[in-house]
Amino acid sequence: MTAGYEQKILNELLDKYERSKAYTENSGNARVILKPMGDERLMEELEDPEQKASFLETLDQLSRDGLIRYSWVRHETGNLIDSIHLVLDPVCIKESYRRTGRTAKAERVHELMEDIQDVLSSGHLERGGPIESFLLGQKHQLQEKKSISRFFFDTDEKKEKRKEEDAAALNRNLLKVLCAMDENRMRQHGDCMERVLSAGLFGDSKYFERQLKPRVFSILRAIVPDREDLPPDEKLLGEYGIVRWPEIFEMTGDLTAVRKDGRRIAYSSEPSGAYINSITVRELDHVEAEAVRKILFIENKANYVWYSLYQRKPEELVLYHGGCFSPSKKMWFQMVLDTALPETEVLHWSDIDIGGFRIFTRLRREIAPAALPWRMDVETLRQYDERTMPITDQRYLDGLKRLLDDPEYEIFHEVIRYMIRRRVRLEQEQLILPN
Repeated sequence: MTAGYEQKILNELLDKYERSKAYTENSGNARVILKPMGDERLMEELEDPEQKASFLETLDQLSRDGLIRYSWVRHETGNLIDSIHLVLDPVCIKESYRRTGRTAKAERVHELMEDIQDVLSSGHLERGGPIESFLLGQKHQLQEKKSISRFFFDTDEKKEKRKEEDAAALNRNLLKVLCAMDENRMRQHGDCMERVLSAGLFGDSKYFERQLKPRVFSILRAIVPDREDLPPDEKLLGEYGIVRWPEIFEMTGDLTAVRKDGRRIAYSSEPSGAYINSITVRELDHVEAEAVRKILFIENKANYVWYSLYQRKPEELVLYHGGCFSPSKKMWFQMVLDTALPETEVLHWSDIDIGGFRIFTRLRREIAPAALPWRMDVETLRQYDERTMPITDQRYLDGLKRLLDDPEYEIFHEVIRYMIRRRVRLEQEQLILPN
């Protein structure tokens, strides 16, 4: 018997079986069939008499072993095979897996379910948090669909890219990263550079980037509650404190940072803008801003630079927001706000769109409850009507309508109704273009 043909036949039948109702629903009426004549490469190969004899011998042996049944094309008995059927008896299925050296899909699914449950029971995840909710959903899907989703690794027999044991190990390492990320955000440990994380977890500084990073990005994109206007992948990862390098935070205004050792860093001498990195933030005792009467967060970099250079008044402190904030940036923002006087006005300027509304709402919910939106209203839309962008995607409009049912976005309900009625949104860069 030719082992190559046995592997080919059984692997292709098992591939079909794992996608069939015989597997997913345990249906006794399902059939798993292979049509050799539909495989052009195989038919070309079987034009060689020796190969054809070997192929037919393999079919005959597999049939005698009870693993398959096959039938001939009418009037072509002994010459052309019409179909090959996988015998769906559990004992025969098990033997087919054994002969191919594959782990049964049901076993792979069960193993991943157990690994996910171990993580859910570990106490390393935020209760009710997005990663825990995601993993609970994945566990339910594994139970219902008996299949591993695109977010995790599975075997790829046809392309032979990955061995099964490697897929299982990759999944365990992926779960280990998700735990470390969530714990880092919960404990507010600050920035953790990707390669440091990777070296600490796996003893290989490039393992995370090489093997796991794309899957982590796909998971983070999936768990964002509002899928419209998704931030860049690196920013989503940064929200968990995982960064490529220490973060740089930008601000302009009369502010002094005081280190824990008493040393002072005065930024008022930098009227064009100043910088502080996330490592220094962790070394600060507090900041001082007695002369500041207005704090303005600005989402977009171009608008931040423009406002700092041409619009900022001496009593204003301008902070570049950037759209997302990591644990370290959250610490920095909070430190600045903690020093503000009660009468200090706190404002935020973003795009007039779903992303901008979401950014403002998170800022107010987690850091600055007294913050108010600036230039994010109906009046601004009317003033810059010729520069608005049309909303053509119905899903985007539906996303806006959902915000009307959310009391957290009540401050934007008037402008959202206007946007829905006019089908427009506005990027904040449009406000700084010359007339």
